[in-house]
Amino acid sequence: MMGFGRMGQQHARLLSRLNGSVRLVGIVDPHADLSVMDADIAGVPFFLSCKDWKESGNSADLMMIASPNGWHPTHLGYAMDMRMPSLVEKPLCVRAQDADALIARSEAHGIPCWVMMQARWNPTLRHLKELVDGGELGEILHLDIQCYWNRDHEYYRPGGWQGHSELDGGTLYTQFSHVVDAVQWIFGPWSEVQARLHNRTHSGMHRLEDGGRITFTTSGGKREDGTPAEPALGSMVYSTSAYGGNLDQSITVLGSKGSVRISGQYMNQFYYYKVQGRDKPPILPTAGPDEHRLALWRQVIATLQLGSTDEGLVGLREARSVTALIEELYANAECGSQTMSHLQLESVLMPPRL
Repeated sequence: MMGFGRMGQQHARLLSRLNGSVRLVGIVDPHADLSVMDADIAGVPFFLSCKDWKESGNSADLMMIASPNGWHPTHLGYAMDMRMPSLVEKPLCVRAQDADALIARSEAHGIPCWVMMQARWNPTLRHLKELVDGGELGEILHLDIQCYWNRDHEYYRPGGWQGHSELDGGTLYTQFSHVVDAVQWIFGPWSEVQARLHNRTHSGMHRLEDGGRITFTTSGGKREDGTPAEPALGSMVYSTSAYGGNLDQSITVLGSKGSVRISGQYMNQFYYYKVQGRDKPPILPTAGPDEHRLALWRQVIATLQLGSTDEGLVGLREARSVTALIEELYANAECGSQTMSHLQLESVLMPPRL
């Protein structure tokens, strides 16, 4: 495993729940907090660099990359140098040109690389995709997304990488790229994208945005005669300024044959469900994203060990579309009288790369 911060520790705990089908054989992180070590990683060797790990003679079947966003291209490059399959935390990277280089290397050498976009394993979102793909909502008229989370001083602690322009990239990358990916997966690519961003409550912690409003169009599905419908109008409002904790994420869809609203902290329940000829499905809210991550891990393991297809896994090309959309959005967004570049954090001294 490359990186052992919040998400690296989370994945180590998840791997211990997979009944021995996968084993963590090494962790690379020069800045790991040894106080958080527990039974899940007892006996797992730690290394200060990838070079140290390679020189140890340790071998692995997959590299899990849970390092800061801006280091993902470098660490994926290490995996490709060793011809090792990899699974990387979202986002793939924060620049489309880096994604292009990774895609070229992966495809040239036939090295599988997947991105941890676990929202696609959310049963509620999967049901919504079935409705849309099957035309059961009719023409898609309007799509509204709302994401209200909390990220406080503890999250943006001094010396950390969160909030750093080069290593974090922005709130849409680090907090809500799962949502952007899920919406594109269900409804198709976004067009005519416009955004207005601001930093209202986090200016003392970072100079990235802490919220914004995005408008876009996406596929409206098909008319009764099978011809393409008018594009659907979409909007997304997001913020990390919810007081006291994460509030809610929701997707509301208005179609000519049905309307659905998915909500909950992790979009894991139906708040409203009226679909022509359909009853509300008996999908119980899942415990949260860990269950979706476990489902994704099981598919990765089946793909590597049993030769199963990688259906449901997000490869580099699909993940690139999320990076490219967010990068373009930031480049063209309005930030009051500023552009996004003026909001970005100035360079600060950061720990050396792994």
